[in-house]
Formats: sequence, structure tokens, C-alpha cells
Amino acid sequence: MRNFLILVLIISTLLIIGIIFWNSSKTEYPESYDVVEAKYRILGFDALNDKEKAIYSIWWLEAEVNNGGFHQYFWNSAGDNANLALLSLNKIGAIKTAELLKQAIEIAFSGSLPLIREDRQNQLEVDEYTKIEALGDLDDSFYEYTEDFHKMLNEYSVK
Repeated sequence: MRNFLILVLIISTLLIIGIIFWNSSKTEYPESYDVVEAKYRILGFDALNDKEKAIYSIWWLEAEVNNGGFHQYFWNSAGDNANLALLSLNKIGAIKTAELLKQAIEIAFSGSLPLIREDRQNQLEVDEYTKIEALGDLDDSFYEYTEDFHKMLNEYSVK
């Protein structure tokens, strides 16, 4: 039984690696986050190219804000890539969403985003309720999805 499980794990890993390299050689970029996530899990963040990093950082921004707002995004490890998400949103032309993120950084950190999670958490705790309330207004604006940044990201990815 143990040998069977090892064989299944090896085959699964090889399939994921094959999908990653097959997709990276295509002229169209994958619309799914799953391939980027698999590459990240196997090879690490530094192995992602710029377009994959854009997909990764924007996906996590959306996931965290939709789950618990900008406060949660900054509190969790996904906030490690907030500057990259901001840059990526601007690159793909999602200017309104980038502006929301920029405003959230201003509210939470007076415009200077700490790169270390613990530092972000400490700053978020200062006058936390006021920040949560102000960030909540931005959360509501984010939920309106005034830009189709999924489409913008896919178009950017195939350039």
C-alpha cells in the first residue's frame, strides 16, 4: 500500500509539472489561477515569471478582500505581495482597483506599506477600529467590481 501511495504521489507531481511546462510553451496564457498556483507550490515564488506573479498577486488580493476585506488581506501573508498587486493592477489597466488598493494602504499604513507581516499586523492594531471602518468603505467599493480585471489580466498575460 505504501508503494502504491508513493507511486500516485510521483505520478501526480509529474502530471502537474507537465501541465506547467506545457502551458508555459503555449502562445495563449492560461486563464486559470490553478496552473500558476501549482507552479508556485512546486518551484516557489521566484520561479514565477512577471505575468504569473501578476496573476498570483491579484488572485490573492481578490480572494482575501472578498473573504474578509482589505484588513484581512494586509493581516495575512497575502499582504506580503500588496506592492506587487498594486503594480500589477496598474500594468493591466485596472486603474480603479489599483486606486482602491492604494487608498487602503494609505488608510492602514499612512501610505508606507510594511513588507514584513508582523510589522503590518502591529500597525493595523493601532487605532484598529477606525481603520476597519474606513477600510470597510473601500471593501464595499471593491465588491462592486467596476472593472473586469480578470479579463484585463488575461489580455495582459497573452501579450
